[in-house]
Order: sequence, then structure tokens, then C-alpha cells
Amino acid sequence: MNEQEQLPYFTPLLAWQKQAWEQATRQFYDSKLPHGLLASGMAGIGKRAFVWRFMAWLLCQNKHESGACGLCESCTWLVAGTHPDLMVLPSGSLPTSEEVDGASIKIDEVRDLQEYSHIKGRGVRLIVLDHAESLSVGAANALLKTLEEPRAGVHLMLISDNPARLLPTIKSRVQNLPLNRIDYGQALEFVTDELGDESLSRLCLDLADGAVLKAVKLPQTAWFNQRTLWLKTWLALRSGTRTPIAASDYWQSVMGFGDFVVLTRLMLNDLVRLGLGLDSRHTDIDVQALMSQQVLNLPATEAFLASLDEMMVAVGQNVQEKMAYDTLCCRLVGL
Repeated sequence: MNEQEQLPYFTPLLAWQKQAWEQATRQFYDSKLPHGLLASGMAGIGKRAFVWRFMAWLLCQNKHESGACGLCESCTWLVAGTHPDLMVLPSGSLPTSEEVDGASIKIDEVRDLQEYSHIKGRGVRLIVLDHAESLSVGAANALLKTLEEPRAGVHLMLISDNPARLLPTIKSRVQNLPLNRIDYGQALEFVTDELGDESLSRLCLDLADGAVLKAVKLPQTAWFNQRTLWLKTWLALRSGTRTPIAASDYWQSVMGFGDFVVLTRLMLNDLVRLGLGLDSRHTDIDVQALMSQQVLNLPATEAFLASLDEMMVAVGQNVQEKMAYDTLCCRLVGL
């Protein structure tokens, strides 16, 4: 597969996206495609790949039923990241961009969007707002004006991992694409084809909460094969046979703080499940045996879990990882 074919504009449609594709393309052919569309759902279900594929198809000069041609002038512009009829916010979200995402969408950018939407294009003009939940209050209110006064041929596509954070007035003015309803059988078949092991695929789908593309990548994460060791470390901290600083020094040498937070959250949530009388989700580990005679402090654990996001924010604001690691391991002792 060449570099162009790897871009999401031209990748194959995922099995669970066929309904959304047929719906959106039919609406376009019937001249009924809404001015505003929303691709929402948890991260790891392929909604961004769908959006870029659909955007390429809308702009393509030689579109066919299954996607963009990849050869016309429009597709060439897309690959170069210079299409004049496509605006993307934040700019780092463009598949061909090397910028880092993460910034919220500001009101001035939405005003630029409004001006852009009134410029006459060659055909359809498209605006993609990735991480739409990051819109500031002012930007969200400014966007409403564009949604309330649609211009012919201009379509806005909002992408959100957390649509609950979008203003209800925005959600009421866009059509939600059916991208987050994934049949378990289709998901399991896809992950098993990628991993080659149905038992492992079931485990990964469960740990990823059904996020299919995330499930495929779990076995390659830094923490996946460290789950048993995390439990043994925590038990050693509780018993006093290992100091928090020693544990911190070890885990710093194994993985970055972000991965350790993911692992810690995953394992503690599972211990909470056991404390509530539910089965462990880690079917490849005998968590029940490891936890024999152990009683988890549920209130302290829930408070600790709630603080993990704050710790990640602190590290993002230049708090040293070592300090964050030391603090986290010290707090694990009291759970």
C-alpha cells in the first residue's frame, strides 16, 4: 500500500460504517445533505477516518459509489493538504498535518470560519471542526449563527469524542451520523482478523469498552503485559515490603507517566468491580486469587481515581514526571 492509500481519505470503509455511508451519500445525491453533521462517540471507533473519507468523496471530481477516486485535481489537493474548499479547525487535525492537536477552538477562529463559509467556491465547501467539545463558550455561541444561517453548498462536520459537552443548541442543529452503534459480532470479527486470537480479541474489546480500533492496539501498548506486575506492586506497597520510591523508580524505567496512569486506572477500576462482587474483566489473569484476603478502601479509591486527571493535567503543565510518579505511588499505599 502506497503512502496515499494509507491516508484516511482513501482507506476502505469499516464494516460498521456502511449504514452511515449509505445514508450520507444518498442524502447528497438527493440534494438533502444537512448543513451540519456530527460524528460522535468514544475515541477508537473510526469516526475520524469516516469523516475524512466522506469529505474526500464530497470534494472528488470523479467520485464513485465506494469513495473518492484519489487521482483527480481535488484529491491531489487533499493529499497535499492545500484544498481551497476545505477548512479544518484545529489546523493540526488535518490528516496531512504534522502539528499537534489539543488546543481549544477559539472565537476568532469561528469568526474566520464564518467569513470562509461566505466565499464562493468551486462546488461544495466543507468545514471540519475536530474535538468540537473543546469549543470555548464564546466560540460555541458564534458557531450557532453559522448553523442557523446556512449557506447553500456549505457543510459543517463536527467531530466529538465527548458529545455530552456540546451545547444542546448546537446538537439540535446538526444531524448525528450513526457511527457509534457497532454490532458486537462485527467488532469481534474485525479485532480477531487483526489479532488472530478470538479469546484475546474478546478481552481487548472488553478492556477497550467496545472501541474497536483501540482494542486492536491494546496488546502493543506499554502497559498491557504489565497488569499482573502492577497488582503485585500494589500488594507489596500495601504490605510494606516495597517502598513507594522504589516502586516509583522501577515504573519510571518501564513506561511513561501517561501509560502508568492508564494502567493504574484500569486495574483500580477492576478492583472496585471485585469489591462490589462482580467478576474481573481481566480473563487472562487470576485477579481474584491475587486479591485473596485483600479489602479495598472503596471511598479512598474512588477519590484517588477522580484525582488522576488532575495529575495528568499537572504533568502537562510542566510538573516533573518523577514527582508525579512518586506522589502517585505514595497515595497507592493508602488504598
